[in-house]
This record gives sequence, C-alpha cells and structure tokens, in this order.
Amino acid sequence: MRSPIGLDLGARTPEETAVSIAVEIVAARQGGTGAPLTGAGTPIHRDGGLRNRGR
Repeated sequence: MRSPIGLDLGARTPEETAVSIAVEIVAARQGGTGAPLTGAGTPIHRDGGLRNRGR
C-alpha cells in the first residue's frame, strides 16, 4: 500500500472517501488506470471476466 490512499474523486464525506479507496484497490488489483471511460474508444470490459476467474 501507499499513502495517501484513494483516487482524487473530489470526495467530501467519509462514504465518498471509502469509495475512492475501494476504487483504487480494484484498479490496482485488476490493472486499471482510473481514467474516465467516456471517449476512450476501447472496450470497457477486458477479456477473461468473472466467469473465467474460477468463481
């Protein structure tokens, strides 16, 4: 882990801060960038979704 944790979402409440931390953890685990998907011009889902993860 690193500090400070969380993405800059403009969070103001503890709940919003928790979301920013959760989003950073998911991005780190899945190799995401945290960049907006709007206008990305690429698929929003990567190959090998949940059905291929052994769950």
